[in-house]
Amino acid sequence: MTPSDDLSPPRRPIFFPVVIATVFLTIIGMTAGFVLGERHRDRLRAADPQDTTDIVTPYPADSSYASGPSGALCPDETIAFAAANGYPADLRQIFKAVTNNDTNVWICEDSNGQLYYQSQTKASSGVFDQTANALFLPRANRQGDNEYSAVASDGAKFLINSKQLRITFPDGRKPQVNSVESWE
Repeated sequence: MTPSDDLSPPRRPIFFPVVIATVFLTIIGMTAGFVLGERHRDRLRAADPQDTTDIVTPYPADSSYASGPSGALCPDETIAFAAANGYPADLRQIFKAVTNNDTNVWICEDSNGQLYYQSQTKASSGVFDQTANALFLPRANRQGDNEYSAVASDGAKFLINSKQLRITFPDGRKPQVNSVESWE
């Protein structure tokens, strides 16, 4: 007996080849994702090898910090913003820098020894607006002699010292580095 010409040829089972192909493709995809992730992490590490903003250096144990800061008051706008947002308003300037791109940076300290970061871009314009060209960060850290760091809510890290202002962005962009023209 011969099969009828109307019947289709017998089907080959494809379930097991599909399962095997799916497993292999999954393994290849996971391996590629892992390799690309490691390359991305390596690029981030290479772009910022001296990232020390997470290290908090304690204050020296001398009497100059026991009585609180004694420098000039921080800018009026900083004090007003701090008071309006529940921070102490007795902010004294302990460090001020002016960068080559017309940015002023102040490190302020309250009577409890807490440090604050305040910056103003386009400082020569005279306009001081916390929502447009100024940034107040409440938790700054002393990194060493005349070196301070702060981290913004979006993860951007600011490191200021007597030589430069370095801003490291959380999305991996190239850090912004501006030289300090004067500091006090």
